[in-house]
Amino acid sequence: MSDPLGGTDGDSPLAGGATTTASDAVAAAFVVGWRLAELYDREALPPPTTADPDAPLPRHLPGASEMSEYEKARVNLDQAQAALRQLTAPLGAKLPALEAVGRVLGQDGHPRDDVRREILSAYVAIRDRVAGLSPLAASSCGLGRMLADTTLLPHAADPTILLERFAPYRLANAYRWLDDLSTSFPPKTSAAIAASLRTWETWVAGLKRQGDSLQPSALTASHIRRLRAQGEMWRRLVAGEVVPKSLLGSDDYVAAGERLLGRSRQIAARFLRRWWFPAAVLLGSTGAAVWAAVTYAPAGSTRVAAVLVSLAGALGVSWKTVSATLGRALSQAESALWESEVVTAIGEAATVHPTTGTGVSATGPTATTVPHETSP
Repeated sequence: MSDPLGGTDGDSPLAGGATTTASDAVAAAFVVGWRLAELYDREALPPPTTADPDAPLPRHLPGASEMSEYEKARVNLDQAQAALRQLTAPLGAKLPALEAVGRVLGQDGHPRDDVRREILSAYVAIRDRVAGLSPLAASSCGLGRMLADTTLLPHAADPTILLERFAPYRLANAYRWLDDLSTSFPPKTSAAIAASLRTWETWVAGLKRQGDSLQPSALTASHIRRLRAQGEMWRRLVAGEVVPKSLLGSDDYVAAGERLLGRSRQIAARFLRRWWFPAAVLLGSTGAAVWAAVTYAPAGSTRVAAVLVSLAGALGVSWKTVSATLGRALSQAESALWESEVVTAIGEAATVHPTTGTGVSATGPTATTVPHETSP
């Protein structure tokens, strides 16, 4: 069966207009996987509570952080349903629904695992159905689930989970999926996610160990908050809520330009080292021409003119040869090098660093984010 999502058009999958595209479906599949994993991973999935009609009104309208655990889970489920609707139209097929999850979540006295069992059943049904329709969308759904688990499951109280989530074999799958989906995600999104993921992978690998586990003090609640913020940045990038290039300011472009000039100088230096022999031959020819002019040209002003003409001609030929060859090499590489530097800058801007917390998403959750529990 051919993949109906094999193409890509548009660079803002879920934040744009009403028209759906192949990229919309791939991005929506990522968000479906992410939201269902987010809901499944929640520490609390309680039933709704009955409001006390005699309780005093709050001084102000409550924010997201003041929601009850049921309200947070319900919003999480609604976000998954919205992403599922975004996924249905481009695939041209009906997908399993999430109504059963909502029914169990709304029942009084239900155990947490009853809700999780329905989430698991729905996820497997959606995953298998999408896999039969579009391998690209199925990979995206799996990547969303995987990256959500990577950022939401670790807790400061159990550092071992962090090592499991950042195991090299596991991240190898993430990098492969990101590469496969790079032309279906918004431009430069896969590269930005991969760059920030490598930053976290390197940091986790450098944490102090105690046998096969981490030292208790190696992972703090602050680290966990930054990991949560990093995950939210990944989701926002894929969903089109954040355009990768919008993360860059003028200073970022200046820094990228400076790095580009440095790379260009390296190319020129390598060129000269590689082609030193032809350059030496050209210099030798120039010296020979000057010697011949000095030796055999008549005396007086005519002799001086002959020397200058010979020198200018030899140098002109030499410079044209070198500049033409080197210029072609730099011209062909310039565009690719600039794109590479821009991608590097975007990756840095999209990274919420584990220790410093710098990064666009380090300021906290967005309007579409439901706070996720963080153990101390």
